[in-house]
Amino acid sequence: MPNKLRKLVGRLIAPAFYVLLIVFLVAYLRHVDFSKLTHLQVNGWYLLLATILALLSRYIGMFAWIVILRTLGATNLRLHRQLMYVYAKAWMGRYIPGTAPWILGKIYFASKHGISKQKLAVSSLLEGGIQVVTLLVFSLALLIFDKRLDVLGGGFKVLMLVVAVGGILVLLPPVFNRLFSFAYRLVRRKSMEAGHLATGRTITYGAGLYLLSALANGLSLFFIAKAIDPALGYNNMVFATGAASLAGAASMLAVFAPSGLGVREGIQLVLFALIMPKELAVAVTVITRLWDLGTDVLFWGLSRAMVGETLVPGATDVEVQNPGNSAMAGVSRHAERP
Repeated sequence: MPNKLRKLVGRLIAPAFYVLLIVFLVAYLRHVDFSKLTHLQVNGWYLLLATILALLSRYIGMFAWIVILRTLGATNLRLHRQLMYVYAKAWMGRYIPGTAPWILGKIYFASKHGISKQKLAVSSLLEGGIQVVTLLVFSLALLIFDKRLDVLGGGFKVLMLVVAVGGILVLLPPVFNRLFSFAYRLVRRKSMEAGHLATGRTITYGAGLYLLSALANGLSLFFIAKAIDPALGYNNMVFATGAASLAGAASMLAVFAPSGLGVREGIQLVLFALIMPKELAVAVTVITRLWDLGTDVLFWGLSRAMVGETLVPGATDVEVQNPGNSAMAGVSRHAERP
């Protein structure tokens, strides 16, 4: 494909997606009786439980980031409030279209604390890949035998299986390291050091932690739905958790949409309408997006509050014992102002 045509197609993908999304929403919402939402009441206790679970999911993700970095060779790295704040700041980059702001944010902020940029680059790509594959495999395990998922089309489960298997193959250390080294050499014109590459422990530990994160996040979405529709039975918890994981994976794959806007909502709306009235499914979908944004801000605010007033301009919060690999070695009393 010619270069200009390829660029044109790339620019049209996002607008075309949102046009189709609007068409779908208009067609769907025509059959929704919004008068049934006039007496909508939200159970605050369920919403509080959902918020706690969602925050837990984010903190597990933060811990997974540290663990992945440690398995990549940053052996002296410790979970510290400064790094928690770095992660929380970069996390807000998900609301900028594309995955680059989220990845580059972690690399930029964390490298100022003495962590190797090469390790940060590898860990960021691994994070995204492990999360997507874990979410797909988890949702597939929960929904593969549920006939309600057939509403997305007869071949959708097959597509999920193919993507999940393909993702697992790409994340195998020999495959991932070869692909990443090739890309790094192509971009930077130099070879990636072997000490910065992934190992089996990196993938295994990361997948285990992101599985826990997916479980907490999926349960949080169920309790949001339960807060809107008290009649929603606990027998739908597995389906709701699987639907949340599937929607999360799809939103991460849609790199053109800020924080998966529209992609996650579309899947969630269709699937939750199978376990609750359409009108309430719409309310859950809208409230989930607003609540998710509020939870992200709360996550950032809590991380910022933990840093407190200890930030000192021009100082650093780490002492690098091994400048060769720039791994964090210790924590001093001061920290760099973000």
